[in-house]
Amino acid sequence: MRFIKLGAAFSLSFFLWGNAHAAGAPVNEDFSVVSSLCDDMVELAKKGSKEEFIEIADSALRLSEAQRRDNSMAIDRFRPKLRAAKKAGKSGDFDAAIGFVQEAKTLMKPATASWDGGS
Repeated sequence: MRFIKLGAAFSLSFFLWGNAHAAGAPVNEDFSVVSSLCDDMVELAKKGSKEEFIEIADSALRLSEAQRRDNSMAIDRFRPKLRAAKKAGKSGDFDAAIGFVQEAKTLMKPATASWDGGS
């Protein structure tokens, strides 16, 4: 009986320690593919190819939506900029589209948490 209680206490404490360690670990967000698509969008905007720009913008938006399942706060910040770039590209305003893409690329860097876990 004593070994059962001791084993249960050990396994519960080990489980809780693992969760506490995972909760304190930094979030590793990799937006390198979306960033490379943004670079392609800028190149296509400079060339003025509207259809290819919109196609790459759709791909970047779909990829970021797929990555959004991880509840990333950074994705929620840069997706509106990508949508605005796509809209500007559809209207033919490539200077504004390039500006929106550049803003989105700066927002792709994960933000540090301002909450330190204190009371």
